[in-house]
Parts: sequence; C-alpha cells; structure tokens
Amino acid sequence: MTTITDIARALNISTATVSRALNHSRLITPALTAKISKAAEKMGYVKRHIRRPQGRSILNIKLILPQLIEPERALFFDFSALISGIKAGFKKCEINLICDANSPTCRLYPHKKGGDTNGFIFAFHPPSAFQLKELKAHGTPFIVLNRDIPELPCVATENALGMEQLVTHLLKKRPGIKPAFVSLDGLGQIHERRLNGLVKTCEHHQLPFDRDKDVFLFPNIHSINPQKVRSLSKPYNVLICVNDIVGTVVLSELERLGISVPSQIAVTGFDDSPVRQLSRPLLTTISLPVARLAESAAARLEHAIVDSITTPEVLKLPGELILGQST
Repeated sequence: MTTITDIARALNISTATVSRALNHSRLITPALTAKISKAAEKMGYVKRHIRRPQGRSILNIKLILPQLIEPERALFFDFSALISGIKAGFKKCEINLICDANSPTCRLYPHKKGGDTNGFIFAFHPPSAFQLKELKAHGTPFIVLNRDIPELPCVATENALGMEQLVTHLLKKRPGIKPAFVSLDGLGQIHERRLNGLVKTCEHHQLPFDRDKDVFLFPNIHSINPQKVRSLSKPYNVLICVNDIVGTVVLSELERLGISVPSQIAVTGFDDSPVRQLSRPLLTTISLPVARLAESAAARLEHAIVDSITTPEVLKLPGELILGQST
C-alpha cells in the first residue's frame, strides 16, 4: 500500500508537506498541492482511516451555531444539553470542540496555523451553498442537527409525530376541537414541517382546519398583542403554537385578557424549551430531545470521520408529549 512517505520520497519533499497537501492545508501552495495530489493518484494512494493510538484519537470538531437576530430565540434550547450530547456521541475519540456563530464573517477554514478541522456540526441551521462548496472541496465530514434536508446528512426531530401526539391528547380532553396554528415569520423549515404535520393530523381525524384561514403568522414576538389574541380566542378553542416561546407569550396575553386556560381555550407549545418553565399555566408541549439529537449527530459524524462512511439519509428522532395545565 502506498504511503505518504512513498510519495514524499518520489517527489523529494517532506512527509509533513505531503500530509498537509493531502489534507488541503492552506500552508501549501495550490500548485504544489495539485502536484502532490496528482502523484498520489498515480501511485494509487488511498487515504487511511484515522489512527487511534491506544484506541483513542483527538479530533477537532467545529460547532456552527445560527446567528440570532431576535434575542428571545436563544431561549428555545438548553445549550449545555447540546454540548453534553455532542461529547457523549464521540465514543471512539476525544474531541476539541470549537464553537462559532454563523455570522456574515464566519469562515469554516479561517486559520492557516489553526490545525485541521476534522468535522463540522451545523446546529439548528443548514450550511449555505458556499459553505457546502467549501466542505466538498476540503472533503471534511459534516452533519446538520435539527434540520431535515434531502441528500444532506441530518439528524432531526420528528415534527409530524409531535403534532399527532398533541392533537390526540387534545381530542381526549375535548372531542370538538377547533384548532388554530400560531407561528412566526422566519422559522423556515420548522414552521413548514410542523404545519404540514398538523394539516395531515387534522385530515386523519377529520377535524376542520384550513391552512390558509386557520394559520396566523406574526412578524415577531412583540406583535403578539392582546387585541390579536382576543380575536383568536373567539372562533377557536385550541391554539397550537409553533414553539414554547410563542405559547408562553400567548398564555400571558390570555391572562391579561381574563380568558381562562384551559376551560375557555387550550394552548400548546413545542420543544420543551427552558422558557416553558416560566409559563403559567404550565404549557403542554412536545420535547425537542436536544441531547439525544446531538449524541446521534456526533455518533454519525464520528463514523464518517473514522470509518469514512457517510450516510446522507435524514435520521428522525421522536419527542415525547409533556403534559402541562394549559390543556
């Protein structure tokens, strides 16, 4: 089997230079990288799996978080659960976890001497088209957490099943439910997946729900005011909120209006966010299993790095129905 030492001898250069070139280090000029890559291909070089001295290896993993314009959106998951889950998922290797926000200035490969990045985790947002091009050029494994994107390696929550759990629970409490879906602009795929799940569930149970008339999309949290909430409480007896942040605000406005929850109207959330603990009455919700999502994503990423096996299929994990007093 051809090694980097064989390539180095053939080209009369150091093994370190060959290694850097084959790992797309920017310390090596494009011309020399091309020369080394051509020689490696001609000599039949195949990149080996990661070596694990004494069964262990240390990987550099970069966690890319979304840049949130609205500060309240930082309340929808437990950051410590995310980190703990990622660490738990790497069972064969130790990791150095590097965190960055996906701002306009974010660069996946920013430092010439910063060491190689072995893998990326994009949490709660997908990589951009430019980032995907960079990842492909460098050949770096990556995974997307809590997004469902065809042909990309993803681990996501099962939103449709969550909506089925909520509606089934509501039907046990009040058979004649008339639901509305309350959501926010800018949630993208999360809004669509949860709304689609609600539409299918209502169709299955033969419940009245029109995705054009019974969906209320607010531009931001601050636009959910008493007047608009009062108008929702008249034709509907269930408000299914896209997440716990929206649900908590809706509960607050209903209390200000003197509308009793759940006797007059029921309210649900989604995600089991930390902010839910502030809701009164406590929201009924579906858990977003952040730690399990992160652990599964990390395990798949480790498999891709160590064994060079990438599975592009989306892995979906179910959440659990968590009962509160709001239904």
